[in-house]
Amino acid sequence: MLQLYNRNKPAAVIERPSYLLEPLRQIKDLLRAGILAQGKPIIHRKTYRHWIQEVSGPGKIEILRPDLDWPSIWREIAALPANVKEMMFLFNQRLLPTRTRCHRFDSLADENCQLCHQFPETDEHLVIYCPLRNKVWSWLEGTVRRHGCKTPPENFIRGDIGPTRHRRTIFTLVAAYIYATWKERSRNRIPTEVEVENLWVSILPSPQK
Repeated sequence: MLQLYNRNKPAAVIERPSYLLEPLRQIKDLLRAGILAQGKPIIHRKTYRHWIQEVSGPGKIEILRPDLDWPSIWREIAALPANVKEMMFLFNQRLLPTRTRCHRFDSLADENCQLCHQFPETDEHLVIYCPLRNKVWSWLEGTVRRHGCKTPPENFIRGDIGPTRHRRTIFTLVAAYIYATWKERSRNRIPTEVEVENLWVSILPSPQK
């Protein structure tokens, strides 16, 4: 046994698990940016601001969906309350830790929806296509259509409302739905129409209430 230690080279190399690669990359990035430094406490606000700058530069999410009206989307997001604004931003930047996203870091993690257990939990499945969401989704889409939105579901769910005088009203409803959906996901449930509507009314700018 001791002969193993009398070698200039290791007897075996332990392969780094794939799910550690992304956290390691982020740590190295924070070190290069001077946000992580020996003997200095980590400041979460600086870390978050750095990551936001990394993903919000021109030509990232916009390249994936160049057909959407991104200037209007970002302008409407900026007008939302802080917690809803952050959620809508993360959703549009595809940064929410859905199961498919976590599966990329750890191949052993289940990527299927924790509610229906039938399909991978992508962003679109989470908010549109999960079969258990049919009731609240039908209500949402019907309300959006009644207010004059004619863009496809995959567009308006990200805030691309199209030409209508009710843009802010529709956008706020969609943002309330995204926020409520992700919040209730952690409780393994789907928000009801009443819950989404109550949140919508509470964050809708007062001139349009």
